Amino acid sequence: MSKRSANLGGGGKTRPKASEKAEPLDTTSVSPRQKAKVNKRAEIWQNGDIYWYAGLVLAALFSIYLRIIVPWKSVFVGDKVIFSSESDAWYHMMLAKGTVINLQRLWFDPMTYFPHGTPIHFGPFNSWTITIFSYIFGLGHPSMHLVEVVGAFLPAVLGVLLVFPVYFLGKEIGGKSCGLISALIVATLPGQLFNRTVLGFTDHHSAEIFLSTLTMMFMFLALRSGRSMTSGALQKGWASLKMPLLFAIFSGISLGLYIDAWSSGFLFEGVILLFMLLQSIVDHIKGRSVEYLGIIGAITFLVATLLVLPFVKPYYGFNHYYYSLFHPTILILGVVAVLLFSVLSTFLREKDYSKWYYPGALAALVVLGTLFLFLALPQFINPLLSGLNIFQQKTGGAATVGEASPLISYQGEVSWISLMSNFPGFGNIVLLSSFFLALVGMALILVRYIRSQRPSDLLLLVWSIILLVMTLAQNRFAYYYGVNVALLTGYLAFWLMQRGGIGELDSGILDTKDSRKFLISNVKIIISAIVIFVFLIYPALSTSLSVAHWAVGGPESDWMTSCAWLQNNTPSPGMDLYEKYERPASGKYDYPAAAYGIMSWWDYGHLMETIGHRIPNANPFQQGIGSVTAGTAGSSPFFLSENETQAEKVLANLDLNRSPYLNTKYVMIDLDMATGKFHAMAAWSGIPVWKYISAVYQLQGEQLVPVQIYMEPYFRSMTARLYFFDGTEVAGGEGVGLAYRGMELESGAVVPVLTKSPKITSNYSELQAFVNDSRKQGDLAEIAATSPTSSPIPLEALQHYRLVHESETPVTTSGQKRVKTFEHVPGAVVKGKAPAGTRVVAAAAIMTNENRAFIYQQSNVSDSRGEFTLVLPYSTEGPLANGTNFDTRPLGPYQVTVGEKAYEVRVPEEYVLTGSVIEL
Repeated sequence: MSKRSANLGGGGKTRPKASEKAEPLDTTSVSPRQKAKVNKRAEIWQNGDIYWYAGLVLAALFSIYLRIIVPWKSVFVGDKVIFSSESDAWYHMMLAKGTVINLQRLWFDPMTYFPHGTPIHFGPFNSWTITIFSYIFGLGHPSMHLVEVVGAFLPAVLGVLLVFPVYFLGKEIGGKSCGLISALIVATLPGQLFNRTVLGFTDHHSAEIFLSTLTMMFMFLALRSGRSMTSGALQKGWASLKMPLLFAIFSGISLGLYIDAWSSGFLFEGVILLFMLLQSIVDHIKGRSVEYLGIIGAITFLVATLLVLPFVKPYYGFNHYYYSLFHPTILILGVVAVLLFSVLSTFLREKDYSKWYYPGALAALVVLGTLFLFLALPQFINPLLSGLNIFQQKTGGAATVGEASPLISYQGEVSWISLMSNFPGFGNIVLLSSFFLALVGMALILVRYIRSQRPSDLLLLVWSIILLVMTLAQNRFAYYYGVNVALLTGYLAFWLMQRGGIGELDSGILDTKDSRKFLISNVKIIISAIVIFVFLIYPALSTSLSVAHWAVGGPESDWMTSCAWLQNNTPSPGMDLYEKYERPASGKYDYPAAAYGIMSWWDYGHLMETIGHRIPNANPFQQGIGSVTAGTAGSSPFFLSENETQAEKVLANLDLNRSPYLNTKYVMIDLDMATGKFHAMAAWSGIPVWKYISAVYQLQGEQLVPVQIYMEPYFRSMTARLYFFDGTEVAGGEGVGLAYRGMELESGAVVPVLTKSPKITSNYSELQAFVNDSRKQGDLAEIAATSPTSSPIPLEALQHYRLVHESETPVTTSGQKRVKTFEHVPGAVVKGKAPAGTRVVAAAAIMTNENRAFIYQQSNVSDSRGEFTLVLPYSTEGPLANGTNFDTRPLGPYQVTVGEKAYEVRVPEEYVLTGSVIEL
């Protein structure tokens, strides 16, 4: 409290004249209302809370700087808004724009996963939030640019607002110091939490984080203020209990909105239910009423149900992935469960049964209830159990999804990289990371709960442990667990401050105007602040600043320009991106005759749809990937196909009732697909990547040095043929003959070690002879290459794929561009006659839109009847109206050589598109 008296009546600046008598101030002229205002204003500044709130506002302002100011120029580029490189943000914006245009959220999207279309599992929260604020800021007439601006701000605003519920949660856990420290940590914590709450990352994750934290904040407040709440007290009058009831209602509103943001948001109902189950057992055994848990839980789940019901689609049955009957059912079951906890406890106490009957009776109820549901409603139980997969590590192709990989392992080995990027520590020391400090804080909370049985402590423990397990299984859930880490490390800091003799701070620390006295009287506080900053804030802050500067931005510019080219230069599929589409009763959309698909790896599906306004065969919902081993058509089997016949069969099997040239009309491929992402294609098909890309070890002294090699199946794959060789015929370049045997290391792993010097030559016959001789000597042997750009084996030309566009950035020494777009065409059929065994070659010089030249060559041999056929994919005569406006084309006619004879052949575009025959 301030020690200075208020100066009244002029502030001491005037004095009464000597002849005058100083009269006392007439206070009768000051109204009681004015007095109250003056007193209230004085109380505000004398109340220490204002300094805590000022600190909280500063934390929010700094969060604004990190999340909005620093990345501003990367997101707002000229008159464009560039959303995150994670393409889900672009998809959310497409949904939001459609909602603004139609005032109706799209629930079925035929503009992806061709030729099926897909129901949409993304929650409506983002779409409607962006729509509502766009209409507000646009005064009822929002432009699409305004919608984009609102969408870009949404995740950052939610990230900034996150400091407020974290502060109040921390305050509930350990007081104001704990709250402010936790708020500062959550404002600066990097990794998944920061990345998903930054300008332009318009995904649903920011809403998940904020709304789930808000749910817990109101639940904490309800538990603290309503522990004495009983049904009897409510019957007497609820006025004295209005605060816990309001907190329970607000908790339900937050929970309902959270589920509206993420269809799997019933996760937090599970957190609350498990807590209430355990707390009811503790309370009953200790002889305390359990009724408050039933009342708070029932209100929370019932209110949440009301907010979820408008978006439930009964035709999905009990599929938890979509908004279905599963969601209101599980919430209503939650209401029943918490009321049973309460009623059972009251019944046993009134009958004076042993307190130990309660946990046994609860266990029996859980078992019987589950059995009943399994028998009466199996379609509900099965999705519920499958939802528990969220706690398991992904395997197979799903394990190649970066965000789904485990937190502390990489490719099966322990790795701290992901942990430290999400929860950094002082000096980059793992044990000093906020992750491990949070575990210490968790242990302290457990000890405190054992001593005091505070319900909020148990809720914090259950909440933290569940999210910890999820984060260890899939690193993406660090965006949830980051909040818990902030709270637990904040509590650890508060606990250490207490042990150091520092209690809760108040405004008195600011009363000392003398800086020397201030430093002396508050030396412990100053030292604590420095230690907290150095160990908890700075490691996170330095990483977040770095990420905010360089990691924020949109997709690669090559994909942006390539997708924009699609929209402007390819035929319309006869469908509009923002149309109101209804889910077909059969689940499969009936496409117009002009519709077609575009094949690429699933990562890029949303970009092709939202920027290119075209329909991808595969998308980031992991639809359309397919599998070689499972025999399902999709992008993985296509790109792994080792000849064109296999590839054509994959495309035909996408829909046997449509032309394969419409099932997939274009193929888009980039450098990453041919290199760093190739392992994912193999994994989704259940094929070991070493079949394509491997390593052999060479002894150099006493060390084994790995050498990466590319195997024959890699070069035969459609991926390599399209990307590195443009689909043209390859005679075979320099290859490496390798002979090796397995060597067991001390770790027990067996690695291939070369037994002789590699054979390096461009003569394929010599490589084959080397391999055969090595195998006779008992070695394992292969023909391979050390670079993916030079095939050691001959490759025949592709007949149905022509390059129509490539992006601007060169990525290889030969000038290959990052993204290439091929058109899938029947090809013009050239037929002729020549003596049996005559070699026939067709070649054309191709100039790309980026002025890169290459030769497309295709050869064949006349058969025993003296007939030959060539299928040529490039038109020499230019594009047709309403066709592909290609800007990569032959410089002149094909040069066709038949034995010793040479011909010039011109190929009209209509011949290429219809497979018409040209007789030579």
